[in-house]
Amino acid sequence: MKKIALLFTLLISFFINAQEQNSLLWQISGNGLQKDSYLYGTMHVSAKVAFHLDDVFFESLLKADHVALETDPTFWLENIFNSSEEMKELNEVNSFNSKDFYNAPFKLTEPKQEQIMFFLSREDMLLNGVMYRTNGMRQNFEEDTFLDMFIYQSGKKNGKKIFSLEGFKDSSSLVKKAVSSGKMMKDKPEMWLQKRLKDENYFTLMNNAYRDRNIQFLDSLNNSMYTENYMENMLYIRNRNMTEKIDSIVKIGSLFSAIGAAHLGGKKGVIEMLREKGYTVTALTSKITNKATVLKKAIEDKVIKVPFTIQTSEDKFFSVKVPTKLYELNILNNTVYLCPDLTNGGYAIITRISTFSKIYDKRIKNKDFDKFLFESIPGEIITKKEIIKQGVKGLDIVNLTKTGDYQRYQIFFTPLEILIFKMDGKKTYVKDFGNQFFNSITFNNLSDEMVTVSPTNKGFEVNVPKHHSFTNKTNSGNRLLQAVDKNGSYYFVREVTLNDVKYIEEDAFELERIQERFYKNLDLKYKSGKFTNSSKESFESNSKLKNNDIIYLKTVTNAGHYYLLGFISKNDKNKNTFFDSFKITNFSYVKEKFTIQKDTTLHFSVNTNIEPPSAEFSPNLKKKKKKGYKGYTKKAKYLNNANEEISVTLNKLNDLISFENVDSLWKKNKSPVDYNNLSRTISYKTDKTNFHNYLSKYRLKEKNIEKGVDENGYKFYSYYVKDSLSSKAIKVKRVLSHGTIYDIKTLVDTLYTESKFVTTFYNSFKPKDTLIGTSLFTDKTAIFFEALKSKDSLALDSYDVVKFKKKDINSLIEILKTYEFEENQLPIKKYLIEELGQFKTKKVERFLEDLYSKSFQNPENQITIINTVSKDKTIESYKKLLKLLEADIPLTSNSYQLNSMIEKMEDSLGFAKNLFPELLNYTTILEYKKPIYNLLSKLVDKKIVETSNYEVFKKQILNEAKIELKRQLGTKNNRTNYSSYNYSNKEDLLSIYVKLLFPFRKDKKVKTFYENLNFVDDATVKTNLIILQLENLESYNKETFKKLVSEIDSRGVLYKKLHKIDKTKLFPKEYSSKKEIYKSLLFSKKQEKDLKDSIVFISKREFNILDDRFEGYFFKSKPHINNTKEYNKDWKMNYIIVNNSDKKINIDFTTSKKKERFDTTKPIEEVIDLLIEKQRLKDRERVNIKTNSYNNYNNY
Repeated sequence: MKKIALLFTLLISFFINAQEQNSLLWQISGNGLQKDSYLYGTMHVSAKVAFHLDDVFFESLLKADHVALETDPTFWLENIFNSSEEMKELNEVNSFNSKDFYNAPFKLTEPKQEQIMFFLSREDMLLNGVMYRTNGMRQNFEEDTFLDMFIYQSGKKNGKKIFSLEGFKDSSSLVKKAVSSGKMMKDKPEMWLQKRLKDENYFTLMNNAYRDRNIQFLDSLNNSMYTENYMENMLYIRNRNMTEKIDSIVKIGSLFSAIGAAHLGGKKGVIEMLREKGYTVTALTSKITNKATVLKKAIEDKVIKVPFTIQTSEDKFFSVKVPTKLYELNILNNTVYLCPDLTNGGYAIITRISTFSKIYDKRIKNKDFDKFLFESIPGEIITKKEIIKQGVKGLDIVNLTKTGDYQRYQIFFTPLEILIFKMDGKKTYVKDFGNQFFNSITFNNLSDEMVTVSPTNKGFEVNVPKHHSFTNKTNSGNRLLQAVDKNGSYYFVREVTLNDVKYIEEDAFELERIQERFYKNLDLKYKSGKFTNSSKESFESNSKLKNNDIIYLKTVTNAGHYYLLGFISKNDKNKNTFFDSFKITNFSYVKEKFTIQKDTTLHFSVNTNIEPPSAEFSPNLKKKKKKGYKGYTKKAKYLNNANEEISVTLNKLNDLISFENVDSLWKKNKSPVDYNNLSRTISYKTDKTNFHNYLSKYRLKEKNIEKGVDENGYKFYSYYVKDSLSSKAIKVKRVLSHGTIYDIKTLVDTLYTESKFVTTFYNSFKPKDTLIGTSLFTDKTAIFFEALKSKDSLALDSYDVVKFKKKDINSLIEILKTYEFEENQLPIKKYLIEELGQFKTKKVERFLEDLYSKSFQNPENQITIINTVSKDKTIESYKKLLKLLEADIPLTSNSYQLNSMIEKMEDSLGFAKNLFPELLNYTTILEYKKPIYNLLSKLVDKKIVETSNYEVFKKQILNEAKIELKRQLGTKNNRTNYSSYNYSNKEDLLSIYVKLLFPFRKDKKVKTFYENLNFVDDATVKTNLIILQLENLESYNKETFKKLVSEIDSRGVLYKKLHKIDKTKLFPKEYSSKKEIYKSLLFSKKQEKDLKDSIVFISKREFNILDDRFEGYFFKSKPHINNTKEYNKDWKMNYIIVNNSDKKINIDFTTSKKKERFDTTKPIEEVIDLLIEKQRLKDRERVNIKTNSYNNYNNY
């Protein structure tokens, strides 16, 4: 028996040791296999650390019938270019800031020398990632390609079939889910790893493990570093999928599988999963001898013939023979075509650079290229000759790199573009295959015939000469169509898309602004243009180029699609024909089939022609410990190749939210469209004193409202957000599914038929049956009370979404009476008091009074009750407030709470007067003094209370005023913000006392107080006294008046107050001009007093906004040379802008800016022009005017 036990122990030890043996290569046998198969763990890099390949590696690789990788490289580019999401990421270089919309996207920029050199010398990053994964900085420490590609090439060169162990879509989805749906790394690695990381970083540990072939350590390393969710999606699910695939292939022949080494080890690794299926998996190791070196070199040197086939660019401009199809990438206004020969490690790349020579009158010729070639062509140029192909001139260049590889270029120059055809490969690849490529180049579109052109998915059509180029004809993103005729006339159409569902701009403004900016970027004069009177508004204008050619522009829109058409010629012949031929058409979905797609992240299905994209998650979902009861959002944007985009948001509501019925849900739950952002704030105004707060006369409205139950049984609410100054509308559909609301939004044009993409998506949208959250129509108060009592975090996190009804009065009273709220639950108590206070019953009133009296040690409760009681702002509510204060006075160290409690009464001064004089009893309490006196001061200002209301407190107020005066006189710096033009409603105490005591000025002691004010250096106090004296037709201290006027920081304050009482005639003439008044209003703070000798008036400008006249006064200033607080001593811009419709001085200025940096390299008048334009267009969301940046100064 003991022998059997010992034997069993030895067997277990053998199998454990076999698995734990350090190896990257594993033999798969048994389970009925006729031939052995192999499993190898790779690193997906070209670094030498991945290439410690021993003899048995090559023997196994060459012995196998088939080769399998995680995914077959043959289809990598095909999968990427067929994925709308991958293409969207590749096109990120073409993205733009919507605030710069009218500028950057429409620019047609002449290529600079460094850009041309870049395209000549560039090694495409995407091709490098697919074929080599090398780094030029580390080329001496890298192989020619990465290990997976080496294994692939070995299989292809030896006639082996290549298998994918997982699908591109599945693996991409799992990787994205691992990275995006939560935390990737643990908050802290496990303790053993923390200790190791003190001496070595993670990547060193990983590389060392790979060198040692220790796959078990790799597994431990990853498990210690990454979260369970990350490991499940990044490794374990994929391990199961790859194991199943290996299991199916090994049955038909010997298989060499190469997958990431991290997939091999551990209980959930592929090795263990194969064993669970009955296979014997054992480690294979051997020495690295000369045999491995010879076999590796033989594989690398072997070249097999690859068939080259004719491929044509999307716009049909050229055709060429290449080893694969043309994969088109669009980079700004240029196009790149990728054509890899993966088997042999070579490639062809074709680049088309738009020169815009007709715009800039600078056609680049082949002789100009000589200066670029030496710096841009790597290694030694072997041959260079001029060539002509179908009348197109060019250069043919062959060069040899430092590493002994041949490259070849053919560069052609057309009136529209520079075309660079390049071939590259190892050793003599270019000599072997180059002629097939270069001799096959043909140009197809060189005739003058007029043809109708449109994007692959339609959207528009236009007639242009056959000699044209079309950048990005097929994929999503901006498009550029260019053409030229035999007379040298130039045609272009620029399509830019902005699918903005947060803001609607006025059509007329956008149509003209695009052209205005286009001219500005070309430094051309623009006067005005004209709007067409067709059913769909467009705008046309023209200007003269520097070579006297005329440029004609036309802008058209369709929902989020903006089209800028241009025609350049000596005259307008053919202009109208070109412009009139442009038509908006329905989209056509040639390559994109409509099928039912299941979005597993947002849990819905829909009939559409694109795959579900990755989602964006709200922060709550990214936390390690997610709280399922909380609300969260997931967002996804469905963008097709026609540049149509539909935004879907899943809003999971908090589990404690409830509504009475579905109508109250649609009414109370916030709209998915932010109406504040959507309000255009320029076109029409309501307040003539503030031109950048104009509100649209035509308010955005929900139109075509529909609500009910759809054919799938889901409640919905749909509508269009529309403004009559735009043909655009935001189409919104809201769908309710249990505790979740889906918001679907897209931009449409009301003058055109909605596309199949939009209508099909909206009509077929169906939430998954999975119930997310809780029903929104059940009462949640009982759940809340239970959670509160059990101290469940649900109550603490979500109390403020619970809505109580009258039926809950007893429950609220009971919980407030009996429950002991802990420190962190006090906000809940405050909320419950506020909620209870909304019910105006005697029972509630009695309870709150009782609770107030019992809250002696809890001023927070008392303040909450006072705020709740006074919320009604009625005589009765203020009587209750006084009654509560009389019972007990809440005091807290939080001065904001007390100030806010009193200040809220300023909203209803008519009722607040009933608080006096009783409220003055509490001014002896320091915390109550200022807010109560400030409230009384406002009542006195408005003449709402009589002097008799507080006369009994005269002595107290006077004593406090004298103390405050003494306090100010005893302070070295009377006020840091000396005599500021005060935007706040609050005044300091001394100013308040001056107002309150003025009715008693004949009192001897009060009179003495006023006389002593001369000793204080406070302009606000002194101007208050002078204004009071003038209002009452009394004499005032003229010396004080004179001094206030003489100082720039007090002059504006005094004038503003004189203006309000219509006494500006008293102001000295030398300071009464608009220039001086606005200057004093601008520089009204004490800390700006040192600027007074450096303030220089620059200019006065008058301008119109709609029907109103405005004027601006511009000054420059710089700090005194001895000012140590200001680091930058350069000149700064200061300006003030006022409404000048009545030609009078307007103290309510619309805008003022001080100490603003400006570009001193520009003429000052140009700077002011920009400042005025910035103010005129301040609230145009898509306009971004920069006036203080030296870089990209005109990018707006």
